[in-house]
This record gives sequence, structure tokens and C-alpha cells, in this order.
Amino acid sequence: MATLVVRHPDGTENEFAITGELKIGRQQGSDILITEGGVSRTHARVFDEGGTVFIEDVGSANGTFVDGQRIMEPTALTPQSEVLLGDYVLRLKAAPARGSGARRAAARPAAGGDEPMPVGDEGGGVRATRAMPSIKKGPGAAKSEPGAALAKRPARPARPAPGGGARPAPAGGPVLRGMVGPWAGQTYPLKGKVLVGRQPPAGIMLDDDSVSRRHAELEATSSGVTVRDLGSANGTLLNGEPLDQTPVPLEPGDQLQFGVVEMSFEPEPSAVPVRRGAARGGSDEDPAAKRKKLIMVAAGLVGVLLMVGMVSSILNPKPVDVQGPGGAAQMDPTQKIQDLLSECRSYASSELGAPNWEKAHEVCTQALDLDPIHPEANTLIRRIKLEKESFEYYSQGERLLQRLKPEEALESFRKIQKESEYFRRARAKAREAAEAVTKRAQEDCKLYLRDSQWSAAVSRCEVYMAVWCQSKPREDLQPPLGFTLKLEGRLRRDEWRPKDPMFVKFLIARQKMDANAAPWECPVAEVLAGDERVVDPRTFVMEAAKKRFPNKLMQAALLDYWSGRGSEALATMQKLRANYEAAQYHAEADELMKIMSTVDQLFKVGQSYLAAEDPEKAAEPFREALATDKAVMLELAESKPSFYRRNILQDIAEKSYQRGKHWADREDRRRACRVWKLGFSFYAGNPNLNKAAAFCSSRALEAFRAASGCGDMTVALDYAVKGDGVEEMVVAKQAELGCK
Repeated sequence: MATLVVRHPDGTENEFAITGELKIGRQQGSDILITEGGVSRTHARVFDEGGTVFIEDVGSANGTFVDGQRIMEPTALTPQSEVLLGDYVLRLKAAPARGSGARRAAARPAAGGDEPMPVGDEGGGVRATRAMPSIKKGPGAAKSEPGAALAKRPARPARPAPGGGARPAPAGGPVLRGMVGPWAGQTYPLKGKVLVGRQPPAGIMLDDDSVSRRHAELEATSSGVTVRDLGSANGTLLNGEPLDQTPVPLEPGDQLQFGVVEMSFEPEPSAVPVRRGAARGGSDEDPAAKRKKLIMVAAGLVGVLLMVGMVSSILNPKPVDVQGPGGAAQMDPTQKIQDLLSECRSYASSELGAPNWEKAHEVCTQALDLDPIHPEANTLIRRIKLEKESFEYYSQGERLLQRLKPEEALESFRKIQKESEYFRRARAKAREAAEAVTKRAQEDCKLYLRDSQWSAAVSRCEVYMAVWCQSKPREDLQPPLGFTLKLEGRLRRDEWRPKDPMFVKFLIARQKMDANAAPWECPVAEVLAGDERVVDPRTFVMEAAKKRFPNKLMQAALLDYWSGRGSEALATMQKLRANYEAAQYHAEADELMKIMSTVDQLFKVGQSYLAAEDPEKAAEPFREALATDKAVMLELAESKPSFYRRNILQDIAEKSYQRGKHWADREDRRRACRVWKLGFSFYAGNPNLNKAAAFCSSRALEAFRAASGCGDMTVALDYAVKGDGVEEMVVAKQAELGCK
């Protein structure tokens, strides 16, 4: 069975098995629910037909792209295909071959395990665990179940029975020795219970994004050392096999893997690796004599190595490198550069999640310090600088967009170079910023041109024109070869004038400000190039107002209300009400004034409750305001929401998330979920609230499965989210049990 991998804008990935058809969109009920920028309510569908997986766009606004091309019909996918839906990247993962044994990478927390509340981007500044791709074992390995490591460990001689033949515990005690990366050569003593994780209170702290905060636990006792996984995101492997939460005993030479960090188990710290089974030969020799023999053998080996080293240094002297963390001489510079480049490529790769450009730049710089003209190192460092800079522009643009600064956001997105992998992601965000820019700047431009305020008109019109011109061909912006530009008066045979009247007025305003100004040219904005022209939603509202109201004052009042200028809308209606020649419109005007005034008052009441951090009290006036707003906007209420509707939905969602997190931080998860569900019922487009709702839904399912009576069903209902199906299951179960 093929699998669809969905990479989110934050770099996390989810996998979905393709069984029949998967509907993708931001509408509740979609098989794959994705809610961030550029995704339509019903965007696309993925289906399997005759063993081939196809993707089909179902009329989305921003389109579906396969390998950079917008698709217009069902398109077959391969594991090499890259699908782009807004800010999301999709790829196909073929069904694992027989015997490949893909390791499970469970991302949901186990009961009582690591990271119990994966909601939002919060967590006291703690970064999230990077999800790893499935790890494939060697040929012929069968698919493993968690906890099978002990059963599948290669056969070893039995441990000697306690007594005279038992080997005493070494003086140094058992240790874990790092095998890769910055942990290579480092040893970690094992005494009592030792927690492995990414943060304190972990006794073995591994600062890597593939390691969970509480990843695994080792326990050293008189009978040996055991290891168990703690429900980590990327699992714990023993000799290549995944572990569950059942303790498994360790033997000398066992290899453990926490995320991508590999370590070996040693009964005592030693510079000479212990061969598996060598210490368990079953001999009855006295332990002290065995230790003495081992010491003599080791001393002999050291002597031989010293002699070989002395002869080698005399015949073929080499420069000696500085001492590494473990005290042993490091590898030669060429090998060290290759290792640094390998680490650099790993940090710069997107295979394990979002690249870490800071670390990639740091490691590549170390390689360049060793060889400043190394071609691959220089190529990597140039790419990393480009991506790092592009990432900063992209992040800055997102922040500015969230702070309602679309012009500055668009400027940041424009700086992202086309060669960067962030370019395509920025296009959807740039379209969103461009829509806001054109909406504001066009209105100001028309106003200043009408009032002949040339200086103000030029600055505001230029902002609008810089976006407007991106979708226009050259012949609409510049005179053809051999023609001259003439903006006013009658045109002669060799004279030319643009067709767009607003563009003409803008050029006239420029001439009035500076008669010798250079011809205006459309600024290059590749992030907007080739996109469909953004249509100002204000145009739709104005057209609807003209069809609905024959009176121009009522049309203007509706537009003011939609823009959030409630006081201006009421003042315009009062002006109409004072005109007795328009008496036929007074009754309708009175009704409209009443509705608009009600929405404005309810909006202010709800906002006052939100300011007091009480979204639960704000819910009632906001719901009434939304219902009343629909009576004003009619069919445009959902497709072209008014200022009031947009702000109600977004503000209560954000405040509900913050208030719910307040209770979650105090371990009151039921109350937290009640508040989160409230915000989610208003608006499902808040990413943090969306994650919180998913957390509550999983809790609801757990509570339902654990329920043993009618009283337990209430707990499941407190967590259940509308649309997740748990509430219906609870109601059916209550009817079955005869609950009142």
C-alpha cells in the first residue's frame, strides 16, 4: 500500500495510507485536513487506480503543482514527484518491499510518556523533536514489532550462573560510549536509573532534534543493565530492532540508537573494544587470574603498537593533529574535512525535517578553515548563505504579515531569490500580502488622484501599480517601438497611450510632480511573476451593493460597514434619512442602520471580554454578531467576510488558544480542552488551535475506550471535538448502557 507524506510549513511531516481516495483541504471532514496559507476548502484528491496513484485538483483557487507545473487533469505520481499545495509539500512513498522492515516512527505520545501535549509552537522555548524517516534494515530482514529486539538478538552463550564462575562487576562500572557525531568517544556511566533525553533532568543529555525530551531509560542493578523506550517520537533501537516500554537486558557490545545518535554498551570503560561473547566463554578460571591475563595481553598489544608507531613515524613522518575530546589523536585533515562536509550536508538536508542553517554554516566554516579553496565546501557555504538569508526573509515576511504590515511583508518576500527552496513557499504568502497591499493602496490612490493631491497620489499609486503591473504584458505598460507616450489630448499616428485609465492618471501625476522624470517601469518581483492577477474583494462587495441597493448612499454605507468603518456607515445612512426626497428608502435604511449598529455594539462587547481574558463570556455576543452580520452581507458573508466577521473569528481563536494553554500549564486539561473547543468552533484556521483540537480529540478517544460506565462518558464528551466522531460514539454507547 502506497503512503502519502505531507510536509507542513514548519517542517514536520505526517503520513497517510492511500486506501481508495483521500480528499485534501481545509474544510472539516477532509481526509487530510491542512489549514494554512494557499489551501482551498476543498483543494485536491489523491486516489489509487489500478496500482497507480493519481492526484487531481478539484477547482482550488491557487492550484495544485506537480514538479513545478500546475495540473489541469488527474496526474500520475511517482516517489520522485513533488506536489505543492499552497505552503505544503506532498510526496509519494511507495509500499515497502518485502523484507525491508521499515521502522515505526510513532509521533503520538504514549500514556505517561514523552511530550504529552503537542499543541502549538509553545513550550517554554523548547524546540520540537524532529521526525525521522523510516529506517530500513538490511536485506531479508522481516518487519519488526516493538519489543522484538530481545527475541531477535543474535544467539549468545548463556550467562554464567551466579557463584564461583561469575565475573565480578568491573570497578569502573558499565557505560555507554558514543559512536557518531559530537558524542563519538565520549562515555556515560550507568548507575541506578539513568534518563536519556534532549533536556534536563536527563542524565545522558543528547542535544539533537531527533531525540525526544524524555527518550529512554536505562537501569543498572546488581544483575545487569536494562533499557526501555519512553514513548519517544523516533524510537529506541537495540541492535537495529525497535524497543517498547518493556525493559530489555543489555549485553557487552550491544548497540543502541536514540533517534540518530548511536552508542555502544560496555560493561566497563575501555579503550580496547570488547569482542562479543569473549567474556562469556564458560571457563571456570579464577576471575582474578583472568583479569591478570587480560592486563598482560593488553600490555603486550600496547607495546607492539608503540613499536609499529615509532617505526612508521621514522620512515613516513606525518603532521600530528590536536587532541580530540577523548584524548586520542584525530584523523588526518583530508578525512576530517570529509567528515565535516558530511555533517554539514546532513544539517542542510531537508530529509530529516527543517534544515538547521545555523549549524550547517558553522560546520562548513570549520571545513573551510582547514582548506579555504576546497571546491565542495565553497559550493556548500554559498548555498547555505543563500538559504539562510532566504529563510530569514521568509520568516520576517510571515511575522510582518501577521502584524498586518503587508507592504513590508511583500518587500521581504521579494528579496528571496528564485534559486532558493523558500521561493515557492513564499509565493503563496506574497499573494496574500499583495492582496492586502492592493486593497489599501488602490483606495488611497483613487482618492488622492480625485482630489489632485499629486504628491500623495504618486507615492500610494506607485505601491499599487508595483503589484498590479506584474500580471500585465509589456505592450500594456510601455509604448511600442517607434511610438512616443502621450497621456492627454488626441493621439496622432505615432503616439501611444495605456488602456488602463488609472495607470494613465498615475503617469500624469508623475509628470506634474516632475516633468523630466524618467519613464516609469514595472519593478521586477519574481515572487509575483506569472501569478494570476489578484482581484480586490472590495470590487465584489461594491458590485453586490449596486445590485441590492439602487441608492448610492446605501451602497456606500454597505461598503463602509464591510471595511469596518461602522461610524461612517451610520453617518451615511443618517444623511440618507435626512433627505425627504428619498423617502421611499427610509424604511429600508432604518432597518439597515439597526442591524449595523447591533453588530458594532456586539463586536465591542465581545472585544471587551477578550481584553479581560475571558473568551467564554465573549462567545455569546460574538455568535449573535455573526448571525446579525449575515443579515447584512447575505451571500457574501462567508466568501468575502466583513471586517467584523474576520476579526471576531481570528481574535476569539487566538484568545481561546492562549486561555486554554493557561489551564493546560496548570494540569487542568479538561478545562483547557473546553476553551480550545470553543475557539475551534468559531475558527479552525488558527494553526496552534488546530493542534490543540487534535490533542483534545485524541484524549477523547482514549477516554471513550477506557470508559467503564455512564459517569466516564462525561469525561470523553469534555474532550470530544465537533466533527471527530467521538461525540456520536459516546451518544450511541450511552443509549446502549441506558445512561440518563
